[in-house]
Amino acid sequence: MNGQRSAKSDSKESPNANPATLISYLLGGLAFWGGVGWVVDWALGFSGLFLPIGFGVGLVGSIYLIYTQHVRS
Repeated sequence: MNGQRSAKSDSKESPNANPATLISYLLGGLAFWGGVGWVVDWALGFSGLFLPIGFGVGLVGSIYLIYTQHVRS
């Protein structure tokens, strides 16, 4: 104690799998890539073609990020 770090805290520890963090990864990926899909739809004149593709990319990317940071480590 007394301001000294223990040997356990010096080792590389995996980040905590906080449920709020996991949900924010999922929602953030869906919001960002869904927004990208919506902008591509708007720019190219489509109605609802790239939006679901963006949602799918966001969901897969979010799950991959969660897996690499919390499950595999």
